[in-house]
Amino acid sequence: MEREWVVYAAYMLFFMVLVGLLLATPLLAFRDGAQGLYDAFAPTCHQKISRSLCVFSDNRTYWLSDCTPQTGQFVTGADDRSTTRVESDGVVGYKMPVCARDFGIYGAMLLGGAVYPFVRKLRERRLYPAIWLVLAIAPLALDGGLQLLSETGLLPFVYESSNALRLLTGAIAGLAAAFYTIPLLMNLFLPPKKE
Repeated sequence: MEREWVVYAAYMLFFMVLVGLLLATPLLAFRDGAQGLYDAFAPTCHQKISRSLCVFSDNRTYWLSDCTPQTGQFVTGADDRSTTRVESDGVVGYKMPVCARDFGIYGAMLLGGAVYPFVRKLRERRLYPAIWLVLAIAPLALDGGLQLLSETGLLPFVYESSNALRLLTGAIAGLAAAFYTIPLLMNLFLPPKKE
């Protein structure tokens, strides 16, 4: 196997394991076996249930949905971070170990990696102009930044994003990040180009 495929496979394996763990955590929580995973992801995300997606089950099927109603109002208190289980109309759900925005980023980095070899040669080391990455991150920064400034009281209005918008802005940034991360990894781990 050529070295660029090894680097690419390592990238894909990392994100498959990461996204797999994100999806496995709420499923394991149905069997009381997920606290260690919630704790492991805690340093990487605020884990607010009001800003997270949950896996719900009616004992026949599983589905992904908002953990809490998206009202546009801030949810405060320690319970927002520590709660992992919700119940809605008699159906139990467990939150993902990261917020909707982070799930969008990681999931899109996996998707972007899967698409990458069909769009670009793996051996290509040249990075796209940085402006494209900045433009892809701008919606996430605007949405998250406004939310942060509003939550800290620095804005004259309240802005609380929705999980759908968090997921979308995270996915845009994550998809673009894949197209910068893979060539960076090729530059790091492939032998220097011969002139």
